[in-house]
Amino acid sequence: ITSTHNDLLFFTNFGKVYSIKAYEVPEAQRAAKGRAIINLLQLSQDEKVTAIIPLEKDQKGNLIMATRNGLIKKTDLTEFASIRKVGKIAIKLVEGDKLIGVDLTDGTNDILIASNKGKCIRFNEKDVRVMGRDTQGVKSIQLDKNDYVIDMAVIKNDLQFITITENGYGKRTNPEDYRVQSRGGKGVKAGNFNEKTGNLVALKVVHEDQDLMLIADN
Repeated sequence: ITSTHNDLLFFTNFGKVYSIKAYEVPEAQRAAKGRAIINLLQLSQDEKVTAIIPLEKDQKGNLIMATRNGLIKKTDLTEFASIRKVGKIAIKLVEGDKLIGVDLTDGTNDILIASNKGKCIRFNEKDVRVMGRDTQGVKSIQLDKNDYVIDMAVIKNDLQFITITENGYGKRTNPEDYRVQSRGGKGVKAGNFNEKTGNLVALKVVHEDQDLMLIADN
C-alpha cells in the first residue's frame, strides 16, 4: 500500500534494485492485465522482480535482504537514495544464489527466516551488521542438503505468522512459538510437513483482522 508520489524500489532475483515513482505504474481495474514490467524497468533476460518496497520521503531505517542460499544482509536506507531505472547492485550474489526477500526494519526488529523443508530461525537484526550495497552479507541459517530459503519475515507488534505449503495447507502461529536464537543456527521446525501437505512455500506476517489473498502458480 502506497501513495502515488512515493518511490517504489524493485528488487530482483539477480540482486539488483530499480526505482520509479508509484504514479509511473498505470492504474487499472482488478481484472485488467496490467503493463509488462519490462516496459517500466530495464531488466535483463531471466531477471524477475522478487520484492517491492514503497518508500516515503525522508524515511529512515534499514533494508534487510535474504537469499535462497541462506545469506542475510542489512543496508542503511540512505544507500538507496539515488537509484534509477537502469538499476544498481543491492546485494552481491554468488553463482546459483538468488535474492528472495527484502523488508524494512527499524534497527531493533527480530527476523524470521523460513526454509522449503520447514526449518525456521528467529534472531535479532542486531546480529547482522550494516553493510554497503556491493557486499554478500552473512549466514542467516544453516541449511541441510537440498534445502533452501523460501521466505523472510520481520516481526512487529501484534502480528502473527501464517505458513502456506505447496499443496495449499495453511497455519497461523504466534511469534512466541519461535524462540530467539543466534544467527546462523539450524533453527526449529515450523510444523509437520509430509506428502499430503507438501513443503513450505511461504511465511508471512499477518494481523488477525486482515483478509488473505492466495494465488496459485496457474
